[in-house]
Amino acid sequence: MFHRTIVRTAGLTACGLIVTALANADCPPDLDENGRIDGGDLTLMLASWGPCSTDCSSDLDSDGVVGGADLTTLLSAWGRLVRLDCDCNGISDEAEIADGADDLDGDGVPDQCGTTTPDEGTLVFAQSLDHRDAGPYDEAMMEADWNDPVWSNGVDDQRVSIVETDESGNRALAVLYPEGEYGTSRTGAQWKVPLGGSFERMTLRYRIRFTGDFDFVKGGKLPGLIGGTGNTGGSIPDGTDGWSARMMWRTDGAIVQYVYHPDQPGGYGEDLPWSSDGEPLRFEPNRWYALRHEIVMNTPGQHDGVIRTWLDGEPALVVTDMRFRDVDTFAIDSLYFSTFFGGGSSSWATTRDEVIWFDDFEVRTFDE
Repeated sequence: MFHRTIVRTAGLTACGLIVTALANADCPPDLDENGRIDGGDLTLMLASWGPCSTDCSSDLDSDGVVGGADLTTLLSAWGRLVRLDCDCNGISDEAEIADGADDLDGDGVPDQCGTTTPDEGTLVFAQSLDHRDAGPYDEAMMEADWNDPVWSNGVDDQRVSIVETDESGNRALAVLYPEGEYGTSRTGAQWKVPLGGSFERMTLRYRIRFTGDFDFVKGGKLPGLIGGTGNTGGSIPDGTDGWSARMMWRTDGAIVQYVYHPDQPGGYGEDLPWSSDGEPLRFEPNRWYALRHEIVMNTPGQHDGVIRTWLDGEPALVVTDMRFRDVDTFAIDSLYFSTFFGGGSSSWATTRDEVIWFDDFEVRTFDE
């Protein structure tokens, strides 16, 4: 059985990137900084072949010549994902902090490196709903706003609407969970938002509000990123089909990342709790929260995938040993708008009509 390690650190920098296998590299071999050692790096190396005069980034052994030794180093890391190393010294940020480097702000990046800006990366998808009038939300609106999903539920059942929020001029998506119900067919709404490609590293952000005196009961699902077949519903990934990393709220609003992956300990997704200073994080009713997830895909067959999360800008979860896949035929493909009470029995049912507001969705990629 694979044993998971969860580390409470967070914060990412775009400064330095290293391959974990190349701990002694002075400069990262990911020459084009696209997050993977691949043909783009080889092209750049071959273009600078020979004596190094101006751009020496391909001279990995610093001998003044881009040659066979540099090529060997590059090829030895071929196909691997990279890890973050803000000062490019060959030691990961996490390892430096563990060895005593100062991290007074707790962002997971050594203080001498500074911090990242939240808007780095390339915007792939954004939806704020402010262009919609308050009222019912129909299939045509959903298709136009969410990249034309191939299916949905909850919209035709009139469980989705647009509401004016308590913020001046702001509108949000309101999802209804009717009294005494549970599951995907009778509560909430679901659709998969295609992101126009398959990506190795992405961030998802959105805001959420559990309205009124919300009764969390035993829990329910919230949106997240998925890849391949986007396994859910008891379909255990085998490493060649897919994965999912949605969120859940649990009893009393406890927050977890709910992940389907090949090493999950049971027949349903694994709970990875969000925490702060060792204390579990919980949603409270009737206030807005800003959620952020970051997924970095693993090298196929290896335990080097990453999940990082933030709640209202503060780090909440870091897992650095995920195995999402054993093949390279899928990565991060879709945003799964998935929300419902459940669970698969009436013990998960709502005690009254409940409503959650969703707003300001944003997906960014760090792939080139």
